[in-house]
Amino acid sequence: MGSSSERKKVAVFDPEERSRILLGKLLERLGYAIEVHRTSQKISRRSRGKKVLDLLIVNLSVFGDTYRQVTEQMSKLKLAGEDAPPLIAVTTLRISQDARERLEQLGARAVLSHDAQLMDLLFTVNRFLFPKIRELRRYTRVFGGFPIRFLHQEQWLAGAVYNISQEGAFIQCENPLEENSTLQVRFVLPGLDAPIQVQAHVNWVHKPTGKPDLLSPEGMGINFLTLNQEAGTSLIKFIARRVNGSDLPPGSPSSSP
Repeated sequence: MGSSSERKKVAVFDPEERSRILLGKLLERLGYAIEVHRTSQKISRRSRGKKVLDLLIVNLSVFGDTYRQVTEQMSKLKLAGEDAPPLIAVTTLRISQDARERLEQLGARAVLSHDAQLMDLLFTVNRFLFPKIRELRRYTRVFGGFPIRFLHQEQWLAGAVYNISQEGAFIQCENPLEENSTLQVRFVLPGLDAPIQVQAHVNWVHKPTGKPDLLSPEGMGINFLTLNQEAGTSLIKFIARRVNGSDLPPGSPSSSP
């Protein structure tokens, strides 16, 4: 682990003590320099002018209990702008796509449900702190958390879907295949009975050089090559449910982001 000056700096703003402390401790264990706050009082100075932070994680309830209160406060604080660090907004509010876009205009680079799977939040953190990591961004990517099998040299091997989109997935596994390999994958989306089997191409491989952690698992990013219409439709519906927080995996935290 590097010195405090080399570590990514993240501030957590959350009025709920339990989730504030748990998230702060988790991010600290993952190697980030963390500061936690109960109110929004220090958000303005932490998000403007000379860069002192790499990322803000904000439970929007620090701004108020209603969507109107939240947007009014965010507007006053002027959280958007090139000189502002990325802000991940976490909310208990059920909001429309229009409302989500308004929050993004006001400075939220991502908007997650308060009930979102913790790994989905960590993946979003990783995306903003390490933007140069190669990943497919054309489609919405959501946390997977379900098993997958892939065929290599006439042998079925096991892994887990770390994240998935309409275009591909990242498979967390030991001994990932080489880049540009072609493979066949088979998985069942949570909530569905019919398995999806599809040809895929290994787009990139990640093998941690140090101790692995939740944000940098060993595995491979794949492109789907032959996804049929039925499987594609099932995948789109699964992603939409997970984005809306209506398809959370068993054991998902309900009291912390």
